[in-house]
Amino acid sequence: MILEVSMKKYVAVAVLLLSSVSFVRGQDPQFTQFFANPLYIAPSYAGASQGHRAVLSYRDQWSMVPNMYRQLSVSYDVNIASLRSGFGIFALGDLAGDGLLGTIVAGLVYSYSVEMTSTWSFRPGIGLYYMQRGVNYDRLVFGDQLNTIPTSLTSIQLQGHSTVFDIDVSASILFHSLNSWVGFTMDHVLRPKNSLYDKTQRMAFKYTLFGGHRFVINQLYRRGVDQSVTIAGTLRNQQKYFQLDIGGYWFRYPLLIGVWYRGLPFLKQTYFGSDAVSFMAGCRFDSFQVVYSYDLTVSTFTPSTGGSHEISLTYEAKIKPKQRKYRAPVCPPY
Repeated sequence: MILEVSMKKYVAVAVLLLSSVSFVRGQDPQFTQFFANPLYIAPSYAGASQGHRAVLSYRDQWSMVPNMYRQLSVSYDVNIASLRSGFGIFALGDLAGDGLLGTIVAGLVYSYSVEMTSTWSFRPGIGLYYMQRGVNYDRLVFGDQLNTIPTSLTSIQLQGHSTVFDIDVSASILFHSLNSWVGFTMDHVLRPKNSLYDKTQRMAFKYTLFGGHRFVINQLYRRGVDQSVTIAGTLRNQQKYFQLDIGGYWFRYPLLIGVWYRGLPFLKQTYFGSDAVSFMAGCRFDSFQVVYSYDLTVSTFTPSTGGSHEISLTYEAKIKPKQRKYRAPVCPPY
């Protein structure tokens, strides 16, 4: 009897985990520090620096739920001023349910800069990606693996491909001046596979509108911006779901502090468990920056999830221009 109860407990946990993961994975991963992941938000940001740039971001979502959802992104991009182009590579991986379900995305991005006026530029970008999604059945425990009592769900009932592969394309545009920017991205142009079992199920298009402005308070000749206030935001749509991220931060070399809000309080069709207030703090030096943020979920899930933690590291190495100075797109300094 005790064994049968334990068996039912394992099955219930497995089913709950699978259903939760399926719901969460119905939409794309999201980062609180979205502008600390420039190649993820838009291919147009490839080469959005004065030379080489490497970025690493790690996010632990719902930290009180053991190994519920973790994601890691790494990217490298370079500005080739002589070609008015930016080239980059990007990789993103996430694990849900202690490795039960995983996704890997890796690809190449390219952007080209067109100067419209002496202060404004236009920058289209495109990304080509390889996608892999899989499930690890070895981490599931079923009743028939615990005892010989027949159950309604057995280990042989899960059939189908454990891994699917596909390719995808993203396209974006960016308009920017020295301190202002606005852009638009369309992801999943090729609508890659979204299911391990149903070949007809495809990922929905994702649309992202983003922009912001930096108010410079003090600027030094050698260091550049010494103190500023930046406001920025993104509005995303995928299928019937909408997501708004808006906020700002204060920067005083080398310290930065910010507050962000995620969610649409008057619209019910938002991402699952998405409403949150985020607090951010970090340091930015001439070539290196590190930022930590914490998401406090403002919903009924708050006591049980424990919020989310995120950290990003960015390293930049400048390339001295041979001719006139290249005006890189503004990327908020965090």
